Amino acid sequence: MAVEPLRGTEPIENPGFSYLPRFITEAESEALLQYFGSLKPLWESRYVGDRATREGQGSRRLTRPVYWLGAWQFACLGYYSAPNHLEEKCLRAEPMAPGLVSILERLAPKLAEHQTAEERGQQPNTCLINYYGSELTRDAKGRVQPVDLARLKMHRDGEPGPVVMFSLGQPALFEFVDGAKPETPELSVWLANRSVVILSGPHYKDSLYHRVVRVRHGDSPVMPTVLDDFRLRRISVSFRFVPEEHIKSLREFSADAQAQVRGYVAQLAASSPHFEAELNGTQLPTRLP
Repeated sequence: MAVEPLRGTEPIENPGFSYLPRFITEAESEALLQYFGSLKPLWESRYVGDRATREGQGSRRLTRPVYWLGAWQFACLGYYSAPNHLEEKCLRAEPMAPGLVSILERLAPKLAEHQTAEERGQQPNTCLINYYGSELTRDAKGRVQPVDLARLKMHRDGEPGPVVMFSLGQPALFEFVDGAKPETPELSVWLANRSVVILSGPHYKDSLYHRVVRVRHGDSPVMPTVLDDFRLRRISVSFRFVPEEHIKSLREFSADAQAQVRGYVAQLAASSPHFEAELNGTQLPTRLP
């Protein structure tokens, strides 16, 4: 039996899942959208160079451009996941913007409710900025043909501790599903503009998968233009904790890992002094998708 999506207008409190509508103020949202619009997100591919050859994969691109703060987890290296995928997963990135830190500080009492005794005091130190929207392709006559890419397949997050998510822009249909029967969501909710989600624990974080099924269209709030061939409708920011010893500079990566991501770092360096410094610390050939 299909689960009717919740409208996302009221708070939700379940053990391991909190939904807080309108937690982010309008002033904070406007400032964050301006900041996110100043970044230059990347279209990453799942497999690059030698890894694609070894695993028999093509250069499959992610469905959305992304930007990381705190620590960049490149898709082609595989994401950080405790306890078996720890090394050479997290490249030191730019620090989180003060506006993000301010909201996290205000959220600290609620986050503490989701943390175990061992996790208390651990604050998110890395975040993924997902840009959801439509890619603007052109047909043979040069006419713009939007391709809707505003979705995310079911997955789990492998970093230790709770995950915090900010949602800005058009509402997104967010679902929790059992991997054995994904056609029937256990929980389905429209994440509203300026809302916050926290998920944690053995059920919502470690057992169930979550996904973004679709994002609505609309004109308010006005979203920034981040790429010429992309029409943005929503930004999702997901915060995680990674132990500091697993966040490395590019020069500390193996030669193979450096070669896998050097092309991306070069793209980032064009607009980021931080990544320009990272790039100048290595002398390896570039490999792009």
